[in-house]
Amino acid sequence: MTPDFKKILVLALAGAGDTLMATPFLKELRLACPHAQIDVLVLQGAVAHAVLDGNPNLNRLMLYDFVSEGRRRSLQFCLDLRREKYDVSFSLMPQNRFEYNLIARLIGARERIGFDYAVKCGALSRWLLTRTLREDESLHLADSNLRLLPEALDRPLQLREHHLEIAVQEEHRAAAERFIQTHHLQGRRLIGFHPGSGTTKNLVLKRWGMVQWATLGRQLCEKYPDATLLLFGSKDEESLRAEIRTQSPLPAERLVDGGNLALKESAALLGKMQIMVCIDGLPAHLAAAQGVPCVALFGPTPPTATRPYGVPHRIARLDLPCSPCYRYSRRGIRCINPNFLQCLHDLAPATVATLVDELLREVRTP
Repeated sequence: MTPDFKKILVLALAGAGDTLMATPFLKELRLACPHAQIDVLVLQGAVAHAVLDGNPNLNRLMLYDFVSEGRRRSLQFCLDLRREKYDVSFSLMPQNRFEYNLIARLIGARERIGFDYAVKCGALSRWLLTRTLREDESLHLADSNLRLLPEALDRPLQLREHHLEIAVQEEHRAAAERFIQTHHLQGRRLIGFHPGSGTTKNLVLKRWGMVQWATLGRQLCEKYPDATLLLFGSKDEESLRAEIRTQSPLPAERLVDGGNLALKESAALLGKMQIMVCIDGLPAHLAAAQGVPCVALFGPTPPTATRPYGVPHRIARLDLPCSPCYRYSRRGIRCINPNFLQCLHDLAPATVATLVDELLREVRTP
């Protein structure tokens, strides 16, 4: 018998890219519970909030920074939410921390559903939930989250295909169009690059070298005379984009800084790319949400979990015995290869350029 959930809380407490990968789950949840109140709680700042802002499948979006607010105020916040008397809460991947499950327990939904991770985050952690699914490391994060619904609702998923979604409005598309006109990019073959990454848990070790990015850019522009490269990323990654421009022999009009836009303006501009070349990060998933083919570079992190979702793509990586070395746990990336970060240092720009060419031909980009 299908449960009658009237009040539902979704805990999406991981990074902004992970939050975006929760959108297929939210769409299926709304289809299954069309009249329910669906609230979502995010933790990772304004960017994670912006990823879900305007999503039609939820009723309320809450942002709370448990780290900066401290234990006393955070406890009070959870107890205030407890008064909502949620029927069920879903703790989405990847939230493999004791503290995240404790938040679910304090809010106290009648049913609390999440994951039993392969790497344990504490002997009691999963007992704070009422039901857990064993983590399947062969699945994409979006598909892992979708597994929770048949478990909770005792019914199959309703959609045959799933895609990432972000609510890009006309104002954001207009801003992207102004950017195109300002930089005289009409009619150009636009190729997006994203060289940056987050910095927590040693995620900077996901980054490819800036000289390698510059070399790849030169090779692609030699191959495609009509190409212009756009460098994406946050304001914190501005120095990376500047270093690529310094290392590159390309003229400024063929290597344009597309960073420093607001999130949804950036998503709209990403939607104008003919292809995206990126590491495992938020811009890769924003591009996928806009239907843009992607070549994604992977080293320490598992491509099975965070590859571009729902779009044509290629994975650029070296098949080393030690790669991937990162798994979802409290621990950050720790390279154990005596040849430090060989998985990225030995990934040749020519190899990536070949994958770009292959994917462009596959999608028949003019």
